[in-house]
Amino acid sequence: MKNLLSLIVGLLTIGNFYAQCNITGNKIIAPNEITTFSVDAKAQCEECYLWKSSNEQAFKIEGNNKLNKVSVTGKDFGKSTISVSILTDQGLLQCEKNIELTDLKQSPTGNNCGIKIDDFKEVKVSESIISFFPNFNSGDYLYKWTVTYANGENQESAEKIPQFFYSDINYITMIKLKVSSKSPICSMTISKKYEQNYWGKTATQIDKIEQKTYSPMSYSDYVKPEDKSKITK
Repeated sequence: MKNLLSLIVGLLTIGNFYAQCNITGNKIIAPNEITTFSVDAKAQCEECYLWKSSNEQAFKIEGNNKLNKVSVTGKDFGKSTISVSILTDQGLLQCEKNIELTDLKQSPTGNNCGIKIDDFKEVKVSESIISFFPNFNSGDYLYKWTVTYANGENQESAEKIPQFFYSDINYITMIKLKVSSKSPICSMTISKKYEQNYWGKTATQIDKIEQKTYSPMSYSDYVKPEDKSKITK
């Protein structure tokens, strides 16, 4: 196995050989999103692949980079080329795919399939419960909220307006919202990071909210006056 990998590296130092092959995976990656890339060409062995990122600072390859599939985490805004060298029965193939990490909320070219949600508001229901309000109300979307706590634990919810427990010690460090539309079938992801002091000083405090009471409420009701100018109409 080591000899095969050494052969790949050796050939790469001599020159690159290109043939038709295709890398599948999203071209646009959201911050801290993990994306899987795979290639359709078949290698001589299970670990006869070698994946690379031209911008390791922005796009980090996670785990084993010698398999048919690889996971990439978007770490910083920018562009990169994901490439894979494949030792096949016919020789060495090299495939490339250009990718970009961008904030879909800020990017007018982001492919959001007409999804109108581009932000959400944090609302303190109590001293131990936080709720999140998307800035557009529609029953045509599917929601997947993923909360990451200071201790590394993740919690998920499929509610339109989820409620999560938190504390001063085990506070929320990041939340990611994946919104999917039914027609056309597509999705987009919004994510936010939080410092520890955010929850004690910044998050809006209101009385307890029930999920069923969302419909007549306005997102702007829970935005501070100085932030209302930022709401997308």
